[in-house]
Amino acid sequence: MAAILLIKARVTAYDHWRSAHDENSAFRREHGVIGDEVYCSPEDMTSVLVLHSFDTVDAAQRFISDPAFAETLHATGVIGNPILTITEVL
Repeated sequence: MAAILLIKARVTAYDHWRSAHDENSAFRREHGVIGDEVYCSPEDMTSVLVLHSFDTVDAAQRFISDPAFAETLHATGVIGNPILTITEVL
């Protein structure tokens, strides 16, 4: 079944983060992401919610287990450890 990875994170600056996030689209596709959406609080532009779609829960788990995932998050300006939740589409 399809899966969604929810990433709730704080970022240093939205514009910097968004630019870096967009530049990493090939990395996400190569690692199984088939769609993504980005949400940001209008009251706090350093709080972002990202939804990544995958074909399976296993694909989502492999993505977040890859050390390059954590490196990419921090390189884009994510502060600290984001909250990661994998959900299954029923």
